[in-house]
Amino acid sequence: MLALVEVARMDPRAWPDVRDPGSVEEIREAFGRRCWIQYLPHAGAIEVRDIGWAG
Repeated sequence: MLALVEVARMDPRAWPDVRDPGSVEEIREAFGRRCWIQYLPHAGAIEVRDIGWAG
């Protein structure tokens, strides 16, 4: 999971935007083989909002 966080932090806008219609928060979702994270990109960092495990 930490590897996925690092990949998302390196290029946060490479992952799809999954925010609800009308939302002002830019929520993105990154996914790997074993888990996924939803996060908010910030300058040089990300704020992880949710984590899920595959399977």
